[in-house]
Amino acid sequence: MTTTASHLGAHSADTQSADTSSAQEQRPGLPVLAVDLVSDPALLGSFAALAHDLERAGIGALTISDGGLHPIHVASYLAPLTDAIALLPRTDAVYVEPFHLATQLMSLDHISHGRAGWLLTAETDPTVAATVGRTTLGLEDTAREAADVLEASRLVWDSWAEDAVVRDTASGVYVDAARLQYADFEGESFAVRGPAITPRSPQGLLPVLIADADRAAVGERVATELADGRVLDLDVSTGARPDAVVDAVERALAEDAGPAVRLVRLVGLDLEADPLGTVVELSAALRERGLLAAAPSAGQSLRDQLGLPVAARAADPARRSDRARLNSEDLA
Repeated sequence: MTTTASHLGAHSADTQSADTSSAQEQRPGLPVLAVDLVSDPALLGSFAALAHDLERAGIGALTISDGGLHPIHVASYLAPLTDAIALLPRTDAVYVEPFHLATQLMSLDHISHGRAGWLLTAETDPTVAATVGRTTLGLEDTAREAADVLEASRLVWDSWAEDAVVRDTASGVYVDAARLQYADFEGESFAVRGPAITPRSPQGLLPVLIADADRAAVGERVATELADGRVLDLDVSTGARPDAVVDAVERALAEDAGPAVRLVRLVGLDLEADPLGTVVELSAALRERGLLAAAPSAGQSLRDQLGLPVAARAADPARRSDRARLNSEDLA
């Protein structure tokens, strides 16, 4: 299901005068343009071709929303078929097994060579909770759980050092255990010990972004303190004039308060009615006004696209995995 935060079919304010509408020098920290793909099984045959076309058009990212196929599975399918476009599954942080979710996202980062991100959402649908045998959480508990899962995931992602894998065939040693550390996360409703079963992925810490439509469910702590930034959703389901898109992005970037806009996401695109033409037109209008990050290049990480610093590992000697983990009281 794709949710939207704003609708662009209506009239917008006048754009700036023609003498300021020419291409501007790119400013730092500009958002990446993304197209939302709904994971409808009926559209599976067109996913690869669409991803290729968008990549060639210089679009920065694909977000994958749940339409029947799991977003992480669709992103994993597209990862080896693409070279530059980033892949961000929009997936739940609440009614999941946190360790497995963190590992799946790490694996996506590996197979995409550092182009993976997480569009974090928090389910409030009672049927989702029932599917995994849980009662539906209230909004406060949902937000708390989302924050716990995000923090635990980052500890799992950070549990292997970059040089932990030694592959010493002579001694039969694959990994230096001293270069691993436990997550050791204790939440209110779950605990994660770690370390990951997957070596550190190319980005280390995957970028985690929050769409405006998901902000209420994930809570202010996740949206404003823990996440790496905001996703501005622009609904193009009934068409969107380029000047309306430009206005919406300019207003969002001019806001002083709140998290930085890292992604501008076009949602509601009609895949049957020349989606590429619409996207290219809107992308050109935004780039002409200097409102988008540069088109990605092959091998560029999503962190780099978004202007995020390299995620250095936070080593904690107390959590090293080669140290004794149990004391006599634990064994009693």
